[in-house]
Amino acid sequence: MLPAGILFWILLSFRPVAQSKYEHELSLEIKTPTRVSISRPFINSSVSSQKDTAKPGEVNESPLQPHALGIIFPPSLLPLTLCHQTPNQFTNHIRLPNPLYNISMSPQTTFLSETRKFWNPTIFALPYWSKNEYLIITMVLLKDYGYRQNVLCEANICRPKDQKSSGNIDKLCSDNDLDVLGPNGGLRCVTTPIEVNVPPTPAEKCEGPEQGLAEIPGFHDPRIFYSGRGEPLLMVASQSRYACIGLWTIDLRAVYPSLRDIISSSPEWLGPGPLVSYPTLTELTRNPPETRRSYEKNWLMFSPSTSTSYLQYELTSSQRTFAQSIGGGFTTTNMTDPLEQPCLLDATPEQIERNQFLANATWHQATPALKLILCRRVDASCLSKDPDIVFFAAIHRKHKNVWDLPIRYERYFAVWSAILPFNMLAISQHPILFANETTTGWTEQETWDDVPEARMENRGFWAHVTYTTTIAYAWGSEEGDIREKGTGYLDDEVILSVGVDDQDQVYGRVLVSDLLQCLRVCPGRILDSSDG
Repeated sequence: MLPAGILFWILLSFRPVAQSKYEHELSLEIKTPTRVSISRPFINSSVSSQKDTAKPGEVNESPLQPHALGIIFPPSLLPLTLCHQTPNQFTNHIRLPNPLYNISMSPQTTFLSETRKFWNPTIFALPYWSKNEYLIITMVLLKDYGYRQNVLCEANICRPKDQKSSGNIDKLCSDNDLDVLGPNGGLRCVTTPIEVNVPPTPAEKCEGPEQGLAEIPGFHDPRIFYSGRGEPLLMVASQSRYACIGLWTIDLRAVYPSLRDIISSSPEWLGPGPLVSYPTLTELTRNPPETRRSYEKNWLMFSPSTSTSYLQYELTSSQRTFAQSIGGGFTTTNMTDPLEQPCLLDATPEQIERNQFLANATWHQATPALKLILCRRVDASCLSKDPDIVFFAAIHRKHKNVWDLPIRYERYFAVWSAILPFNMLAISQHPILFANETTTGWTEQETWDDVPEARMENRGFWAHVTYTTTIAYAWGSEEGDIREKGTGYLDDEVILSVGVDDQDQVYGRVLVSDLLQCLRVCPGRILDSSDG
């Protein structure tokens, strides 16, 4: 989120996020699975002009030939192109049956209620042998301080006694938990939040509208994730040695020593855990230097093996760039396949005429990437056949007003190959909403048109803008190695951290196979004579 957004929301008056807003656990009618057409090119927009030619219960006969795409397309990814429900007729969203839950930074051990406001949460699961389940880092609302402050805690999920457990691992909520989190339970700090002590960095040069950014100490937009070798990493935006704002990384064990103790206490092996690649705050870069920008943000790291990592700088309708990390924050030059066709496309003039906000819509990366083995964890037969592996991450389609401020972030999921040159494979056909999530740009009746219960209640909006900051595999799987923390299976759950109006935070938890439903196959590569 841009700093200008903070000023924007301060000027607005809106309803506070109430506990009751997450009380609705909605059941959606599941439609007969329908195969999605994979004809191309296809404008991946909020308002689709192309119709699915299959009738309910039938399959579109659009045979996918890997050589026609110019890439190796994993056959095991094809089932995820099925659409199991009809999108909202007005907003074009697919609404998951999974609700969003509250996050509280107020631990049960304190008698003082937490009055600060938190936003931009980032979450990952601790190892299964840890006493607590999750680690949260979140930003404190800037207006109460003269600098950007971020805090950290260990946290657990609890559920009410009458609510079905996810895998029978969730703890039961106490009465105090329900008082703090609301009747549906949620994620609550167990340890007292402590400030994340990362040294401030000086800006080399901030010019024009960015001049004010050089004077605000502290980092923002934190993201936590595991590297391919199992290192717990923190990536932050802070003032740059090369320009104005850059991306920096540090091993979380250097920031939070208790994490070192947790990782080194593994029952599976002896030793302190993975080697530390980023013992101190290290700025990540682009190569060559002339490709660097004055304000860098929204990068992600993905690791196809324990010895190699890549930085993906952007994924838009016109550009995709990534490079291999070579140590010390430095990288190779861009390694994107020059023949790869864009998977994300902008709206057509006809679509903009129907929806004016599409004119200012832009794509950008939102979360860390996760490695996915295209099998169910319990499917021994699939696992024995050298299963296909891909990466996926959440991306945003950002809709802006005439002042260039966000009015809506739409949540999509991008999937790309885990094999060089890491070609794009698929993208969500429709933006994804949680069961009790609202979206702006339409009337309340249009937004809840796909939820009969909500229409009967005349349910309104509880937020202006929601945005996804992290995806991570949920706590509970007994990984045999810390290096597996960023790798999962189709029947694993993913936890998503969600920011609300730059002043609040929630989370959702969804099966991978549900999250990646209704994918559209990317166009692939431009075929040349050498491809046959």
